[in-house]
Amino acid sequence: MKRKRITAIFLAVCLLLTTAALPVSAEGFPYTWEKDGGGPHCESLLLVNLDTDSVAYAQNPDEKRPMASLTKIMTFIVAYENIPDIENTVITASEAVLDELEGTYSSTADIMAGEKLTGLQLLYLLMVPSANDAALLLANYVNELHAAGALPSSSAESGEEGSGVDSAQPDGGSGETGENAAGTENSDSGLEAGSEEDTNAGGEGAAEWDSGQDPTDYSNTYFVQLMNEKAEELGCENTHFMNPHGLYHPDHYATARDLYRITRYALGLPNFAQITGTPAYDLAATNMREEQTFYSTNKMFNNYEDNDGNNYFYTYTTGIKTGSLNEAGYCIVSSATADGYTYICVAMGSPMLDSEGNDIDYHGEMADSRELFRWALLNLEKKTVAAQGDLLGEVKLEYAYRKDTLQLVAGDNASALLPKAVNKSSVTIQCNVPESVQAPIKKGEQVGTATLSYADEVIATIPLVASESVERSPVITIFTQGKSLFTAPWFLIVMAVILVLVVVYIILMLLYRKKQKQLRRVKRFRDM
Repeated sequence: MKRKRITAIFLAVCLLLTTAALPVSAEGFPYTWEKDGGGPHCESLLLVNLDTDSVAYAQNPDEKRPMASLTKIMTFIVAYENIPDIENTVITASEAVLDELEGTYSSTADIMAGEKLTGLQLLYLLMVPSANDAALLLANYVNELHAAGALPSSSAESGEEGSGVDSAQPDGGSGETGENAAGTENSDSGLEAGSEEDTNAGGEGAAEWDSGQDPTDYSNTYFVQLMNEKAEELGCENTHFMNPHGLYHPDHYATARDLYRITRYALGLPNFAQITGTPAYDLAATNMREEQTFYSTNKMFNNYEDNDGNNYFYTYTTGIKTGSLNEAGYCIVSSATADGYTYICVAMGSPMLDSEGNDIDYHGEMADSRELFRWALLNLEKKTVAAQGDLLGEVKLEYAYRKDTLQLVAGDNASALLPKAVNKSSVTIQCNVPESVQAPIKKGEQVGTATLSYADEVIATIPLVASESVERSPVITIFTQGKSLFTAPWFLIVMAVILVLVVVYIILMLLYRKKQKQLRRVKRFRDM
């Protein structure tokens, strides 16, 4: 008995190990990482082809993670959509706002109290050198517009559900950021920062900011409430913002998939692609500084080795935003365009610290992104898997003369991102149509849909339409409807009931006549 129990336990362990070793069906396409690259370095990765909005590669894309300065993509969106004439509006930096970053060791543009910058300049400083002071100034300006009644209340203030604003209190955070400060190379050229509006955005005693502000928790402010509302609007179900710059807070997180959604939306806004695709930004002279050049934190723009001998340059890089915190690791949302294809890669959680707490200077997030870009651009392509008019299936046809089936064709063209080596014949087609259709039917009339799949992944769904027009035959219609009538269950039941009633009637009549005959015999007998 004991031997049997041991054997059973052994078999169970073997089954568990075998099950764990089975490959899991992954989203996108399989990719074998280069041995000499050591990847993947990131905890979460998502590579999406922007032209088809299809996933090329995914690794834990729905895992909630700290997002560090990737936050600023949403900050850009909310600022751009809520500051009127943001390109020309002048914002005066408030000392009270700038002081909130003291002790956080933040990445800043060294903006000085009283310095006047346009909203557009602040957007450049927000996205190129990843300046946290620019983020706070933009957020504070929006907050003050709201306090002055120039912007409507957020849904959280209106008491509406689903605003995405979490009422959880902060547990505190490190407040540290691993991003390098802005570049400080100076230039003497004096581009004038013209403006049409001069508004002080941060006067002393601003309603929603005070000297005791937790630099990681601005969840009670109008701006952050708008950030969460926008995330919900974009379908980001696993994202929550607590501040506009990305300093660590346990309730400040996102997923790679949600960050792709946010970035895709941001790319549709004016100036976003241009700003995030800028390797070096020349800030024109302001009232408090000479012209100054700020360099992008995205090393994929730079074709040179860093101090550790690493080169992350990728020639087709077009943006977008980096982020780094001890808690978040190195992160990046990057984009690349080549040969008519554009990809966005979200990479999160490349370690900044080793097991002993020592700094790791290697940017695995950029190495992973570059490797995925190279693979996708060399091995994947957009293929037409079904052309409009292609015969894809058929359906049973009723009430038509000498025609029992109707051929169905693709109502639209269907394209999908597939490996270059894949043949069109590898795509499977499943027709979703009714059991039958009835004439008359017109050419091009939709009858159902066709689902196209590759490797058990749905790659397209297109309408199925009639390949020709078919008229109804009156004779066949009458015959078929009559046949349907006579074979219908309800008709058979009614006829059966009538038959039973007729039989019962006949039996009763026979019994009645028999009884009448007997009565006549009795009467005749009595008369005798």
